[in-house]
Parts: sequence; C-alpha cells; structure tokens
Amino acid sequence: MFITAIHGESLIKEINYNSIPLELIFVPATIWCGSVAFAPNLIDEPDISALLQKYQQNCQYPKLHRANPDWDNAISIDYWKEGRAPRGMMFSQQVTNDEQNSAHDIYRMPQSLYIRLSCTSEVAQTAFGRDGCEVFELFGVIKDALDDLGYKVGTNGAQEIEMYNHGAGLAYAYVQVEEK
Repeated sequence: MFITAIHGESLIKEINYNSIPLELIFVPATIWCGSVAFAPNLIDEPDISALLQKYQQNCQYPKLHRANPDWDNAISIDYWKEGRAPRGMMFSQQVTNDEQNSAHDIYRMPQSLYIRLSCTSEVAQTAFGRDGCEVFELFGVIKDALDDLGYKVGTNGAQEIEMYNHGAGLAYAYVQVEEK
C-alpha cells in the first residue's frame, strides 16, 4: 500500500534492489514552510543547531494551508553541487499557499523524481544488519543503488528529504534523481 508523505506525490514503480524495497516517486512542484539556512560559503554546512532553534521558536506561529498536516521534514538543499552553490537545510511542513506569517521561510521546490526508502526495522536489518537506523543513513543506501538502476543524484535544489509522521511512527528518506 502506497503511503503519501508529500502531498501530490505519485508512485511510478517499485524497485527491489538487493532485497531492499525502493520506490521511484514523482513529486510535483511543492511549497515548504518553516525555517531555512544556508552555509556562509561554498564549503561549509549551515549552522544546523541555530536553524533548529529558530524552527522550534517559530512553531508558535501557525502554518496556514498545510498540505499534509501529519508530516514534517528536513530538507538538504544543494548539498551535492560540489561547491557550485552554498549548502542549505530546512525544517518545514508542506503548504499549498505561500501566504504565511513573516516569521516563516518559504522554499519552492520544482517538480522532481525521487527514489524513496521507508525507515523500518526490516530495511535496517537488510541494509545494516541491525534492528533500527536513522533516516539520514538511508540516503547512502539509495545512492549506492543509483548507478545500477540507471540514475544519478539530481541537481534540482532539494536533493535529500527526510519525511516524518511522528504520530504514526513513519519515516522516509527521499533522494532526488535524474536518469543517466
């Protein structure tokens, strides 16, 4: 059963890669509302601790027009552009309208293809030989499969997304891809 974590996404196909259940997903253009920060240069990462603190402080301001209210995320923006753009990080929720409280940052993500992987004990056991893992660890599992599957990491902004539905205990890793 396909679970929608990003409003509007659609399953293109399921891929069994070395007993790991990957999904090729189409994600339409989306609007993310939350807190974003970029590195001060082309080498470093943004200050994630300060970003998280800003995000937590701004949670007092409601986000309007939430597209998928039970889900939140962490987005890595331009992390794999090899020094051609500053690295960015965002903590956010998807919204359908960018008319939001001025305390919030808005990031518009163009439509893209992603390969996603569910963070489950079964996946952790198959991929790492242990009962659990962190969502960010799954990015490497996906990237290791890309060449064999005929894809490469995409360059369309948000290259990695961690999606969380804490209430339901669900989490997914998304890696943006392009055909080779």
